[in-house]
Amino acid sequence: MRIDREGNRFSHRVLVETVRKVGFGVIGVKGIGKNHVNSILSAEGAELVAVADINEQEGRSTASSCGVEWYRDYEKMLELKELDAVTICTPHFLHYPMVMRALESGKHVLVEKPMAVTVREADDMIERAGSKGLKIGVVFQYRTDPVNRQIKTMIETGELGRIYRVCMEACYFRTQSYYNSDAWRGRWATEGGGVLINQAVHDLDLLQWFVGKPARLQGHVSTLYHSVEVEDIASAAILFENGAHGVLQASTVDAVETVRFEICGERGKIVKEGGRTSCARLGKPIKEYVAEKKVWGVQPETEWTELKPEKEVEAGHGAVIKDFVQAILEDRDPLVNGEDGRASLEIANAIVLSSFDGGAVSFPLDRDAYDRLMRKLRKGARQPD
Repeated sequence: MRIDREGNRFSHRVLVETVRKVGFGVIGVKGIGKNHVNSILSAEGAELVAVADINEQEGRSTASSCGVEWYRDYEKMLELKELDAVTICTPHFLHYPMVMRALESGKHVLVEKPMAVTVREADDMIERAGSKGLKIGVVFQYRTDPVNRQIKTMIETGELGRIYRVCMEACYFRTQSYYNSDAWRGRWATEGGGVLINQAVHDLDLLQWFVGKPARLQGHVSTLYHSVEVEDIASAAILFENGAHGVLQASTVDAVETVRFEICGERGKIVKEGGRTSCARLGKPIKEYVAEKKVWGVQPETEWTELKPEKEVEAGHGAVIKDFVQAILEDRDPLVNGEDGRASLEIANAIVLSSFDGGAVSFPLDRDAYDRLMRKLRKGARQPD
């Protein structure tokens, strides 16, 4: 019985609103997997159901602290009916088999970068997810950064005009101990590459997100100072589908790290470096300055401003997890879907193939040629020149 404001009694049916939650499992809880666990626990609409890790100490400890079950065998975890989705936080070479098995079990998948080791593996993942009607997302959390979002909007709305030139430096530092810390690092068979597929893949994602798809590139990779099979320095010259010219360098041998983007459009330039992003806006399109009749002394009018987000927004892994939850509930694509995740991997693969074959390569990348190269590298552990 219920009493209204006037004191009248009346009977009613109690309606219980069922709130839909997405049941998650995390595969691999060491390292970045802990971020996934914490993000799921704090994400509205998500529920952590179980974790899987072959390391019993890591697995049991995480499961106990979260009040969920631990599985040594991730395939056993996939049998849980209350499990709707999994996030995969394992070494690179395990991404492909684990994603394919999860999709076959009817689970949505969010996989850490890189989504796979080769672009053909990424093709298979995308095709399998599509045939099953399941979501596949890739963790590229740099896209959630508010300044990066602002840059993307400026480009899409034409504020910078047509992009015609871009430079990217993704130069980091890693010690030999970093590579020695896990047996899978630094090997073609397990890491699938070096700086390009591991550290700089985030920057490659932003590069193609900002500028568009590449049409052709010439790349070079080398191993300078680390005792590893894979590259610790790389460079490339890129021609994009929209006609823009690009150059990039990446390394894990820079004692003074440099992470820098320079994007030039017909109406302005953006420079992003060291936590600061500046934009130079031209008084008129660059074509008009070029057409000036003066031989010398023409100085285009520019106004520099620093780009700062207007409001604080959630970024990082937490934002990626929340978006993936909503993508499932709303039946839409996640922030970075399979096709998006494949794009940066294809650039990394292309630079390696170009370097070893000694010539420029075109897009889409020749899958057979890259697979042949990988088979040779995995067998002979031949280092880049």
